Amino acid sequence: MNKLREHGLEVVSARNTAVLEAVADLPPVVISDLFGVGATSAHRWAWFAQDSWAQYLAACQATE
Repeated sequence: MNKLREHGLEVVSARNTAVLEAVADLPPVVISDLFGVGATSAHRWAWFAQDSWAQYLAACQATE
């Protein structure tokens, strides 16, 4: 973390990018174990990470 900050890289942004990349490629059970989130959250992230924008927009409207 300190090494990243020394080079001017935001740690939170780097973590968020890693999570987004992993969610798109890994099964939810792996995401749950890897990042320490609950199974429900991991499944919800996987659902949001799908390729279809239509499903993403519908999910956003459903959560508002």
